[in-house]
Amino acid sequence: CRIENCDSCFSRDFCTKCKTGFYSHRGRCFRGCPPGFAALEELMECVEGCEVGQWSEWGTCSRNNKTCGFKWGLETRTRQIVKKPVKDTIPCPT
Repeated sequence: CRIENCDSCFSRDFCTKCKTGFYSHRGRCFRGCPPGFAALEELMECVEGCEVGQWSEWGTCSRNNKTCGFKWGLETRTRQIVKKPVKDTIPCPT
């Protein structure tokens, strides 16, 4: 096996089990998981976290369920969850 920090390989370029303290991600071994991925401690693997879509446009200003002017109100916007995380590894943002 030519992969650093690998304990067991499927082939010269694909690790199946990393050495202690390293996480497996796409056949490689890392000290930590790349951005957007979370460490699944029981398997020592990096799994995909939550993925959210784009923000919607801002809503109209409202206060007490009535449309208001440009101040003293609340504007909101939303985004949808595109992909839920595996076992709530990386929680989705509110």
